[in-house]
Amino acid sequence: ILYHLRMEGRRESPTVANTCCEGQGTRLFGSLPEYIFSIAEDGLYVNLFEPSTVRWQRVGQLLSLNLKSRFPYEPAVELKVSAPQRVAMKLRVRVPGWAAAQMPIAVNGIQTAVGKPGTYAVLDRTWADGDTVSFTLPMDFRTTRYAGLDQIEGHDRYALEYGPVLLAAVGPLDKKFRIQIVQPIESLRDWLRAKPGQPLHFTVQDHAGCEFMPCWEIGDRTFTTYPV
Repeated sequence: ILYHLRMEGRRESPTVANTCCEGQGTRLFGSLPEYIFSIAEDGLYVNLFEPSTVRWQRVGQLLSLNLKSRFPYEPAVELKVSAPQRVAMKLRVRVPGWAAAQMPIAVNGIQTAVGKPGTYAVLDRTWADGDTVSFTLPMDFRTTRYAGLDQIEGHDRYALEYGPVLLAAVGPLDKKFRIQIVQPIESLRDWLRAKPGQPLHFTVQDHAGCEFMPCWEIGDRTFTTYPV
């Protein structure tokens, strides 16, 4: 458990110092599976996209839903219904607020609904054993301009996210121990390159050694989440 989450420089080392973070942090890890699904009187909510299975009783029969996903490394998600008999219910699928576009949802390969970002798409139907729901989470780049105290005259700093994932920049530092990228932020899709074989890693055109990666993967490297 890290007591401070530094946004640039180097990460703190994990500690065992009897802080409240250690107690609450481990408790949070243990409770995370509780948030994947929510059971409702009229059906089921799918809140998160983690490989899992939920089993519950509805109208006298035991139902289950299996979720397959490699999110956030891959955006495709598949849900499979198991039911002894056909059953009517509402399956509500969360469309995250960070989604870059509306999200088409297919049942047994046929588009059935389109979900808007920040809502739940409702699939209200009679389900049969083996019915499959599939969709692709609309992940794309998002930028947030830095508005803190550490301003650099004549330059802007931006945080970069891909879907919900905060990316950290690692690479050569300038004389002020900062990572500078001489590219226009408006066209970042033109100068960022997906790194083959490493999902969520992106190299920067004309900047050898500079790379963006998920913040949780930086290890002991020098980094910043607000490059210049």
